[in-house]
Amino acid sequence: MKNTLTIVLLSVIILASGCSTWHKSGSNVLQGTWQGYQIGQPKEAVYRIVISGNNLDFRGASSNDWCKGTFTLREGTSPKQLVGVMSECDDPQYVGKTVHAIYRIDADTLTLAGSAPGNPEAPISFEASGCRKLVLKKQ
Repeated sequence: MKNTLTIVLLSVIILASGCSTWHKSGSNVLQGTWQGYQIGQPKEAVYRIVISGNNLDFRGASSNDWCKGTFTLREGTSPKQLVGVMSECDDPQYVGKTVHAIYRIDADTLTLAGSAPGNPEAPISFEASGCRKLVLKKQ
């Protein structure tokens, strides 16, 4: 479950979908290193995402919770959506899987909620059950 949630978030951020469109203004705001915690886990457990271009590198609180991939942003959605494809992962069964996520940025805080890899639907809200939720600050 932990790996699935991690992969979902990563994939959501690592999105690359043929029907998605790269949104320059949104992608510019996401660029850089983000660090924070997963909702429902101790805030001391550090999660990190590095975004460069449309590439994403996710590192969870443990050394076996990681993934890399590419993403695109879906235009005209509310909340904003990411679609990602995982190219590398601590769990090989998720490589090549698509992840759908929603995100919002408030000042220097990025909040993400992602569905499990392979789930064709993005979460409907940040409070939706069954998704992984991260709160990260820009570093």
